[in-house]
Amino acid sequence: MVFFQIFCYNSDMQKFPEAFLKNIRDLLGGEYPSFLNSLNAGEQKAIYVNNNKISCENLLNCVDFKTEPIPYEKSGFYIDNIKLGKHPLHHAGAFYVQDASAMFTVNALNFKGNELVLDMCASPGGKSIQIANRLPHGVLISNEIDKSRCKILYSNIERMGLKNVIITNEKPENLANFYQNTFDVVLVDAPCSGEGMFRRGEEYTREWNENLPAMCAERQIQILNEADKCLKQGGHLIYSTCTYEEIENEGTIRKFLNSHNYSLVKINADFSGGINMSQAIRLYPHKNRGEGQFVAVLVKNSANLNEKLQNFDNKRKILQKYQLKPCKLANEFLKTYTNLSLNSYTINDKVFYIPNLNLIKNGLNYFSFGVKLGAVENNIFKPDHYFFSAFGKNFTNFINFSPNSNEIQKYLRGETLDIDKPDGYGVVKVLNCPLGGYKMSAGKFKNLYPKGLRN
Repeated sequence: MVFFQIFCYNSDMQKFPEAFLKNIRDLLGGEYPSFLNSLNAGEQKAIYVNNNKISCENLLNCVDFKTEPIPYEKSGFYIDNIKLGKHPLHHAGAFYVQDASAMFTVNALNFKGNELVLDMCASPGGKSIQIANRLPHGVLISNEIDKSRCKILYSNIERMGLKNVIITNEKPENLANFYQNTFDVVLVDAPCSGEGMFRRGEEYTREWNENLPAMCAERQIQILNEADKCLKQGGHLIYSTCTYEEIENEGTIRKFLNSHNYSLVKINADFSGGINMSQAIRLYPHKNRGEGQFVAVLVKNSANLNEKLQNFDNKRKILQKYQLKPCKLANEFLKTYTNLSLNSYTINDKVFYIPNLNLIKNGLNYFSFGVKLGAVENNIFKPDHYFFSAFGKNFTNFINFSPNSNEIQKYLRGETLDIDKPDGYGVVKVLNCPLGGYKMSAGKFKNLYPKGLRN
């Protein structure tokens, strides 16, 4: 079936689906002109400072671009509409470029710091990064069903140097089968019709049609049903979208509440409330300097421990049976070049630091078991870039450069540096943020920054 779509043009010639505009007019009434003007204004750039690597104070004291605090995220800052992908501090994972309104979702719940958390629809990883920074004694599983998007998620988690994240590449129903009643918090940043991203440009409106919100709402309920199975009794479910459609927001939550024993938790924030749902919040671009965002928090009143979960093919379990073996070679490397004492495990010749062994289940697809320390080749341990990014501050050999130095630009291009350091492995830092590795051999510098990441 082919759907014919009518678009409306504003004075700036940016086009939006007429059905979408009608829905917004009905929703916002007198605020509609201000809303439309905010879409024409283009996106508002923002960054989230990765406190795992650098403090906000140290970052702000050295960057050469303007920043303005985001009131509801202490590590978030509005910036001008500039590109920062090649900035040395971006390479080093000192900050993550993220929509400002999307930063509020994680702030809707006060984390204790020791929780087990599941981010069920995690890519590209902005909310996972925020959560991981809130869990000094907890562990996060970041899941992404699409393998190509999982690669993006992994790249961002690696760049941030996060030590407490395990990445899965699974369907929600598979996670529910293996993680029943496991997590203290589950975040469902649900796939949606994406109306909040329309201000980024016309490419975000092309796939929208008036039937899409209802289709998305059906999928959102399916995901929430599986999220429920993963959540402990008394645990919190955070639900968010970047769309304005009631059917995908309040409608989805009401439908879920009708069939599950949950209660809405009041979100204390100075934003618009949900439609006939005052406990939830809505962020609009004409009010909050970001894209659209709906957020609701629910608490699970009871767990159905007797719920029958689907059985999986035994062949699948056999193919994904993980043999975790301590790695002596990695432990020797740690003693030689770092001040760390870690338990490292070999899985198919790859070596990982695993933040929680109990979360590794035979039968699930893991994109990353934790921090990839390296690999064993011909009985030799070779360190991985993730190792340098996550534990670079623990290496005894290092070089620290300013973000404006010629040396850091040369390093990011994969060039050799003229330095005098002891033979062996070390870390290149930017403002003490681990950027990547190097190896000295017979006085010669070998650049270990991955080719695919170089400027």
